This record gives sequence, C-alpha cells and structure tokens, in this order.
Amino acid sequence: MLNSKFSQFITLASLASLLIGCATNFGQKSKLHKTENILSLDGEAVTKENFVYLYDKNYSNDSAFYSKESVDDYLDLFINFKLKVAEAITLGYDSLPAFQNEYKMYIHQLEEPYLTESVFNDSLVKEAYNRQKVEVRASHILITTKKDASPEDTLKAYTTAVALLEEIKAGKDFEEVAFASSQDPSAKQNKGDLGYFTSLQMVYPFEDAAFKAKIGDVVGPIRTDFGYHLIYVKDKRERYGTLQVQHIMIKSTKKDKAENQEIAQRKINAIYDSLQHGGDWTTMCSNFSDDKRSSSKEGILPPVSEVRFPKEFMEGVYSLDSIGSISNPVRTDFGWHIIRLYQKKPVMEYEILYPTLVKKVKKDSRSSTSRQHFIQKLKTDNEYTINEENKTLAFSLIDSTRLIGEWKIPEDLSVKNKKKVIFTLATRKVTANDFFEYISTTQKTSKNKDLNNLLNSDFDSFSDIILLDEEKKNLADKYPEYKHLAQEYKDGLLLFRVMEDCVWNKASSDITALKTYHNLHRKDYMWDTRANVEVYNTGSKDLENETLLMLDSGYFRVFPTEVSTINYKRNSSYLYKSRIKDLQKVADVLNTEINLFIVINVEYDKKEGSILRKKRFNNIKNQLVKKGVNVNRIKAHFEKGVNGVVDLKYFTTEFTKFITTKNSENNLAIQYTDGIFTENSLPHEENIEMKVGRYIFEENNRFIIVNVKEILPKAPKTFSESKGNVIADYQEHLEKEWVKSLHTKHQVVVDSTVLQSLYIQDKTL
Repeated sequence: MLNSKFSQFITLASLASLLIGCATNFGQKSKLHKTENILSLDGEAVTKENFVYLYDKNYSNDSAFYSKESVDDYLDLFINFKLKVAEAITLGYDSLPAFQNEYKMYIHQLEEPYLTESVFNDSLVKEAYNRQKVEVRASHILITTKKDASPEDTLKAYTTAVALLEEIKAGKDFEEVAFASSQDPSAKQNKGDLGYFTSLQMVYPFEDAAFKAKIGDVVGPIRTDFGYHLIYVKDKRERYGTLQVQHIMIKSTKKDKAENQEIAQRKINAIYDSLQHGGDWTTMCSNFSDDKRSSSKEGILPPVSEVRFPKEFMEGVYSLDSIGSISNPVRTDFGWHIIRLYQKKPVMEYEILYPTLVKKVKKDSRSSTSRQHFIQKLKTDNEYTINEENKTLAFSLIDSTRLIGEWKIPEDLSVKNKKKVIFTLATRKVTANDFFEYISTTQKTSKNKDLNNLLNSDFDSFSDIILLDEEKKNLADKYPEYKHLAQEYKDGLLLFRVMEDCVWNKASSDITALKTYHNLHRKDYMWDTRANVEVYNTGSKDLENETLLMLDSGYFRVFPTEVSTINYKRNSSYLYKSRIKDLQKVADVLNTEINLFIVINVEYDKKEGSILRKKRFNNIKNQLVKKGVNVNRIKAHFEKGVNGVVDLKYFTTEFTKFITTKNSENNLAIQYTDGIFTENSLPHEENIEMKVGRYIFEENNRFIIVNVKEILPKAPKTFSESKGNVIADYQEHLEKEWVKSLHTKHQVVVDSTVLQSLYIQDKTL
C-alpha cells in the first residue's frame, strides 16, 4: 500500500502538475537520442526523451499539443519539479530508511504485473469474467488439514473425506452428513449450506470444482489450503452485473437516546405504512429521507457492486424480486432504511471489467496457478538445470533439526561441499551454500515430519526466488514503462517529503504567521450574503396554522404535569396542605424545564371582589417563588368563571418541544431543518427570496413554511472560520518563495535549439 499521506497528496495536490508525471532520470541518457539533452541541472543532463515522455503523458489531451505556448508552460513546471527533487537529494532524503523502505515496497508492487505469464493470466481473467454471469448455490463438508501437513496427516484427511463421500453415494442425506461430520464450525447452524456465490468469492480450487459440476452433483474431495471438501451443487442461476436500489433513510444510531431511537422507528414504520397504502415514493423520499445526498434523486444509490453496503442492508436488497418492490424497514448502524429495487443490468462487457478483474485475480488464490506457469517459463528461458548428484549431497548435509526450524550450517562443513553447484542458470551458478544460507535464515517449525519431503519443498521455493530475482534485475531493460514508473514514484515520493518539510508543515504549524497572513489578506476571506433560515415541512393545513401561531407568539401550550387546577373554597384565599404539595410538583417541573412558563388563570364570579382574586394569585405565585421558580416565569390572568377555580396553564418557548409533541402524535407531522445558506443554496429556492420574511406554500402534498429570520451581509471571516483556506493560500505563498530560492541556488541551462525542435505538430522523436 502507498503511504496514506502520499496518496492524499497525489489526490489533492492538483499539481498533476507537480507529479506532472514526475518521472525524472537525472543523468540518464535517452536510448533514442543519446546526445539530445533539453537542459542541464547543476551539470546533470536531462534528455529530450525524458521531457517528451512526461509531456506526452500529461498533455496528450491538450488542444494546443506541442504548440510553443504549451511546451513552454510545461517546461516551467518541469524545471520547478526537478529543482524540488534535486533539493530533496541535496538534503539526503533519498538515503533515509523510511524513504528506502517505502520505495522498496512500491517497487515490489510495481514488479508484480511483470512476474506473471500474461497469456495464461488473461485466460484466468476471462474465466473469472464468464463465471461472473452465474451464481452457484452449494453446500460443503470440510475435513481440515494444514497446508503443510505431513503426507500421513494429508492421507488421513483424504481418506476420511472419501469415506464420507461413499456414505453419501450410498444414500445418506448430504446435509445430515455435513451436520454430523463437517469440521467447518458453521455446519452446525447451516448444515454446510454456503448460499449463492460467484467467481472470486471462494478459493479457486473450490470455485473451479463448483462451477464445473452440474446441479445435483456431489464432487470431491477437493484440496484447498483449508483441507479437503466435498461439494454439493444445489442450484445455479443467472447473475445480474449491476443491481441498483433506492432507499429512504431515517438516521438512528445505538448511541442515540432510547426515546429518539423509538421515534426513528415509529417514523420509518409510518413511512412504510404510507407507501403500502399508495403513498408516492418520490414524495416520501423527498420529504422524509435523512440521506440528503440521495433524497433529491428519488433515493437512488450507487450500484450495489460498486459500494460496500452493510450486511443487513444487503439482506434487504436480496429480498426484492421485481423492479419497484420495496423491503420491510431494515436496521443498520446508520439508521432505518426502506429499500426499493431500481434496476437490474447484465454483467458489463469484458473490456470494461478487465482492469478490475485483473486486480482481483492477482489477489485471488488462482494467482498461484498463474505464478507456477510463469516460473516454468523462467526455467526454460534461463536454461534452469539441476545437478541431481550435488542436490542429493546437499540434502544429506541437513539433519532433522530442520523439522523444528533450528538447523545450523555445520561449522566443519568443507568449502568444497559448500561450493558444489546444485543448479545453474544461463548467467549464474547457484551453490549448496546459497541454499544453506536460505534455509538458515527462513526456516520455521514444520508440521511436515518427512525431512526429504520438506527439503524438496524448500528447494523449490529457493529456486523460485532465484529465478524471480534474476528476472527482476532485467525488468528495466526489458520494459521501458517499468523503468519510467519506478523513477516516477521515486521522484514523487522525494517531492512529497521535501514539500512536507519545506512548505506544508511550516504553513500549518506556524499559527502566528498564518494569523498575520490572514490579517494582510482579509478581503480574500469574505462571507457572501447569507440567510438564516428555518423550514417547517408540515403534514396538514391545521398543522401549518398551529406552526404559524407558535411562530407568531413564540410559545405554545404543553401539559408537563397532571396538576392543572387549584381549587379554593368560596370567598377564601387559603391554600390547604394538599394544594401546597401539588404546587411543589409544579415547581419541580418548572425548575427542571427552564423554557417553561406558567399562566395562573384565576376564575371569579360577580360576587367576588378583585382583592380576593389577587390574593389567590399571589398565594400561588409566592409558593412557587419560595420553591425556586423565577417570578418572571409566572404570569397572571383573570377571567369570569367558576368561583374558586384557578387553572394552571403551561407554555414553552422551546420550539423543538412543539415539533416533538406533534411528531409523537403523528410521526410524519413536522419535518424541521435550519441553517445558514447562501443565495445559491437556499432550500426551496424557487418559492422564496433572499429577504427576511415568511414564505408559505404547498409542495408534494405538504404544507411548507420557510422562515427567513435574518439576512447576514457580506462580512470578513474570522481566522478560525477561514483557517483551512488561509493555510492553503499561505502554503502556496511559501512554495513560490521557496521555488525562487531554488532557482538562485541551482543552475539550470536550457538548450534552446532542442527546445525549439519541439514546437511542431510532428511529435516523432
């Protein structure tokens, strides 16, 4: 794997431009034009061939390909790039262990495609493609044995598998045998049933046997790294290449409060019920889905084959059998989903899938088959010849300590025996001592207790390594593109490290310098005119009116406690103990929910005077204040009514309570969103303006209120608000200054004659 920072740099640095192909070969002479150098850097020649290779790679789609302007523009980037890499080498970055280790890792990855037999590899890719069109359902019985098991253990496992096969042929049910005898732990639950699979999902020998068998066949024993398998092919069916679905999602995680999880579940169930009774998918998705990336697109998701979806989600997908069918609500770690089958398409054409399949085949166990063919080809090409006599002698000098991984080269081993040639290549002789050194440095304890068998395995592995090493030495000469790519990554990695130290880290860590830069360029970091907006998406005209009333008043009535009335005796203002206890409950609620206030509604008849009704109010108020309630949260109201009755009415200014209350009655009652938006990102922009005000309209059978609370004028961003952009701009500033210094430090001489020869449409070198 590439270094994650470096990968990020390649993606974000838009200096394709920097890596511009990044392949630079200091001091390397072109094979095509050995004397044509386009420039020199501190006396080191850079060839025209090298320049043209990179220019072609990066500018081939340029409409001004090989015009003077295009070539000159690229030359500037090319020189700046080479200066940076030269500086990295001057600073010794190419000798750092971290660099060398990462470069070796990349070279190892780069070598892989060149160390397989391409023709044979392509046949495996084609086979994998053809099998992608089919899904096989199979059950298996596994008898385990280690990959490096001794011949005795291998035979024992094989014999057991054969015996079970005979039982099945004699009439025993495969699944019963799997349940009773399979050494795959999952067989106790699934009786060996693996479900449906396609190519590249099972180890290759297993896949190969299953695909070649007919429905109803039991085949085996089949050897894999896990042991021996008996395979029962239960079904085969056509497989679709692209399966695409839509979804409506309600966010809900296990970290949410239990009550919020319940609300989410009730909401998804309400949406599902609505869809079952004729609700329009597009409308429901637009109004209620929390996946804002897809809700405006009818909930359409990327093809299932291109994205890793949660297991629970995929189970919902596979439950759908026809276009337009919907799943029951499905729970994942992200929330609740209702899934709708959008489309099925056949497997894509071979040419389109080829690059992806090649990568998968290389990672798949079938790659070992390809490698074996390639090794055999190398043996032929390199005239690989074993000296059987010397090989036998070498084996005789290795004792049984090899079995436990503790063999050491005998100190008294003669030089003559060490120098015995055990095999030859066209350009190399390999000695017994080479083999001894290999064993002493790589040996491990082996399950294989047959020494001769183990040494033959060691010898084969050793021979493969020698053959591959010889091939690696010649890759740059045999494959020019390999040479270019190797140099390209080396220079790109050096560039990354020197940029990190000389530009990026300096820019991001020097807060004082960043703030100074921000202050000097405030006009470059401005907010556009924005609107503070809230949206109420209501399910009925009545709800819309209630919402408008709440917005106008700033509060709405709630019922947080059962204490709603205090009764006095006629013509009395005395509060009994039971009433004082009730007021304690009221105080507890008011002290807990700080957005509540209370209206004490004192009823009276014409026989009662104003002094009495005020005493009744004050007695209740004083009790509440005594119990910790702020007097400003207590309001008085007097109205004609029943003598001695005082109603306690509770109101809240917390609008989320209003929404929660309404949604507890109907899960789809009100959808609320808010935020700061620019003119180009306003919600429901076709129905509202960039003006303070309230916009009321109907859309998709919903009643919408958009409340534009405030227009925020253009204004400078604070440092924290613009920090990301400031860092990027300051990095660019530092880089320009650094490049200027590199031009002063290093000498670059361009050969104008060679450069001018490129100002033509004929690109032939």
